[in-house]
Amino acid sequence: MNFASYTTSEYFPIFLTFYNSIKNNDNLNLHVLCLDHNVKDLLNKYKINCESTELSDIENFSNKIKEKKYNNIAEKIGVYRLAYVDYLLSTKKQSFHLIDSDTYFFSKISDLDTEIKNLNASVAFCKHNFYHKKNEMCNFYGKYNAGYIYFNYDKNSIEFLSKYRSLCQEYISWKTKKNIKNIFADQTYLEQLIKDFKNIKIIENKGINCAPWNIANYKLSKEKNHYWINDDRLIFFHFSGIRSILNKFFFFNLYHYNNTNLKYVKNSIYKTYLKNYKKNLLNFKSIKVGKKLSLKSLYSLLKKIMYRDFLII
Repeated sequence: MNFASYTTSEYFPIFLTFYNSIKNNDNLNLHVLCLDHNVKDLLNKYKINCESTELSDIENFSNKIKEKKYNNIAEKIGVYRLAYVDYLLSTKKQSFHLIDSDTYFFSKISDLDTEIKNLNASVAFCKHNFYHKKNEMCNFYGKYNAGYIYFNYDKNSIEFLSKYRSLCQEYISWKTKKNIKNIFADQTYLEQLIKDFKNIKIIENKGINCAPWNIANYKLSKEKNHYWINDDRLIFFHFSGIRSILNKFFFFNLYHYNNTNLKYVKNSIYKTYLKNYKKNLLNFKSIKVGKKLSLKSLYSLLKKIMYRDFLII
């Protein structure tokens, strides 16, 4: 099973936590895009069983991405990660699961493989399924989430990816405005692409790419050492937006997305993830993972404290 992920050295503790959740699967073939020069050394240091790719390999494969002016690292990652999976499809001639490294598996990756194979799709991804302010959130961030996308190696997926890359190459932005339909990151484009290409499927299994923005829609439970999202086994969760202070206070976005305190969610899957994340953070004392302090970020932090959108680990 081919996974394609990516990381910077700053966010390597997040990547390492993702890797720890999948490394014991026998059928894993992990490919990692090194988004700076230090990542390859870290992969070697921590004995990550993977095939790594440098930025220069992607730039040689696709010269245009060097010509684009990027306003921030997020825009660059959005363009390069799509070029990366295109590169892998072209060179390996196999199917790939493109996945963000802020995810964490609670099941075997074979469970994901089974679900995707049953779809028989050229490309497959998930809806956001926002719980709170659905229309506003869809206008902000798009109807679909691009944190996990499956690409089969076939004509449909290659044509889909070519158009997708072209759109993001032309325009990609993380800025959002209220009361309008935004073009956010590489996500909003999926709404048109799904109409323009054949055999593009939506993943309905709630345990795949479940996330803070939709968890309040479902009942999270644990039975026989497995977590369940309603009647679907939790395969992997997308722990987007985690920030830490002093490697002890961990802040997230559960209340922001759900307008309610989800105590069981925090004290079960979040606590499990954060305990593992903290272990990896302690090995990176020189690396600060989080946003620079500003009035806006301070206001956000105060709101998280007020709504108890944090855990002390």
